[in-house]
Amino acid sequence: MNKLAVFELDVNAVKLTIFKYTANGFFAPDQQIIEPVKLTQDMERDGYIKPARIQETISILKNFRKIVDNAKIENHICYTNPVIATARNQIAFLDEVYKTVSLYFKVLSQEEQVAALHNAIMYSFPMTRGIIMQVGDYTTEIIKFNRRVVTNSVSLPIGSMTVMSTVTGKTLAEQMDKVVDIVSNEMKKLDWLYKLEEECEFIGVGEVFEAVGKLSRKACRYPMELAHNYEVNTESFQNIYNLIRGLDLDKAKKLKGISDKRADVISFGLAIIKAAYNEFVRNHVKISTNGEMYGIVAKNLLGQTGEKPLLDILGYSLSSINEFYPTCINQDSNYNLAVILYKQLKVLHKLTRPYVKVLRIAASMCMAGKRISFGNYQKNNFPVIANSSIYGASHKDTLLAAFVASSQNIDDFSLSDWVRYKDLVTDEDLDAVKKLAIIIKMATMLNITNSNSVKDVSCDVLGDTVILKTEVERDATLEISQAMSIAGDFKKVYGKNLQIL
Repeated sequence: MNKLAVFELDVNAVKLTIFKYTANGFFAPDQQIIEPVKLTQDMERDGYIKPARIQETISILKNFRKIVDNAKIENHICYTNPVIATARNQIAFLDEVYKTVSLYFKVLSQEEQVAALHNAIMYSFPMTRGIIMQVGDYTTEIIKFNRRVVTNSVSLPIGSMTVMSTVTGKTLAEQMDKVVDIVSNEMKKLDWLYKLEEECEFIGVGEVFEAVGKLSRKACRYPMELAHNYEVNTESFQNIYNLIRGLDLDKAKKLKGISDKRADVISFGLAIIKAAYNEFVRNHVKISTNGEMYGIVAKNLLGQTGEKPLLDILGYSLSSINEFYPTCINQDSNYNLAVILYKQLKVLHKLTRPYVKVLRIAASMCMAGKRISFGNYQKNNFPVIANSSIYGASHKDTLLAAFVASSQNIDDFSLSDWVRYKDLVTDEDLDAVKKLAIIIKMATMLNITNSNSVKDVSCDVLGDTVILKTEVERDATLEISQAMSIAGDFKKVYGKNLQIL
């Protein structure tokens, strides 16, 4: 297991993020420390980063460097926000950092920033076309992609902090309304924003979008804690915008989901997003918690993100989770057997294609509860899966997979737990969970020795009995015996007797 240290100089903070990575192309964050520092404070007066800010930044970097050196991490990435490039003393500043801390920081160009954001989304979402929008303190990036390739992009010189210092008004509402008008006028100049395909998706990146997601989940009492891939629809955003618009900053600071130190910045960021909803967002925005850093790390460690876009986002995500936090022994074999059983039993379960994704997640993470304890690990599967950020899957897919993997012993299914998620699930989903749980348990039992003895299964339905005929490469007496132990649960769910040969 290798580690990579990423040092980031942002305009408001210095960040250290440590990633774990493997030789076969998987990586995951392991630690992150963020120290606030207003690097560009008062820079607008003469264009210079002030000496006090420089020394504060270097002091933080020295401490970060100790952490990395003590961990014996030799692989580093150091980059800084393009805004730093506007400082008249940026070269002298970065030279001093290099001489003092031996860290060479690369100033990202706008093209590199666009590429990093695009890479991050390509490793996080399975969509082929869409619009990516990032609202920063000084700029707003908008990227259009089609067939997973960037077709248009722009970096508007408008950010949460820049508009805050330029608009006037007696109330926050007046100021936010002016920001909406300014940004809308800039967006209207971009013809390509108004030529969008029907299936175009919208992804929001950055602190402001994440705050919108938090406020939306809080308002609707969303039962899941997942931030990535949460969808904010037009009505929900409008309610949040109207709420913030009607408050003064002191009250806005008290809202859960908004940092009290950044309430003013986030309020004006909301106005920028409001312009997007007014101009080109059709139904909803999906929140991404993966931004530039994730895209930079992916490009650095994998080196193929631009040339060979990742197509199986879900498969990569599940394999990555299993790499760092083992969730299933012989993951692929379990899933392959589960798919075979799913197809063979289709005449009985009659489930639609979307449930195959649920089956894949549940099969791949059917032992995730062992992270908590071996005893009753199947019930423990639920909190582990339900709180996992699984790329390429909706929150509903993840939730249903958590229920499937935790209900392999059908008597463990909890209707009271199910009711907690009544706004996300249906009666059809309830039927599907129970049927898929039986399939997952049977697949696990048919591979209990991890020797891949059972290669195929065929199904015959004779009256009130289902006969599963196994094709084996070696003795599979134990596998068949273990699979037959769930005959009682099979009868409860499928209404048929089970025989396995």
